[in-house]
Amino acid sequence: MKKVVAIVVMAGIISLTGCASSSPWDGMPYQEATAWQGIGVQAFDARALRSNGFTPTDAKEWIQVGISSPQTIIEWNKAGFSPRNASKWIAKNFSLDKAIEYKSKGLTVE
Repeated sequence: MKKVVAIVVMAGIISLTGCASSSPWDGMPYQEATAWQGIGVQAFDARALRSNGFTPTDAKEWIQVGISSPQTIIEWNKAGFSPRNASKWIAKNFSLDKAIEYKSKGLTVE
């Protein structure tokens, strides 16, 4: 009988521990997490964007022009490119460094 009770107790502990696992969205306000999810951004990417000052509204503009990589969004934004402008340079296969160089010379891409 003691073995049966011990097995039942262990099974209960194991199942409760599994239910207690944290969500990748923990620590983020519910409404904000929902907004990130609404634009198709995963928790890890949302945290990267959020830690660099982006809101879901900011990121949405980048995603709408086809740029979804947090690293790309952050780098091109820091370099002073708008989402639409960055997407044009990227679509023409320019690296960020080349785009910065050409932009500093007054060149644009259409």
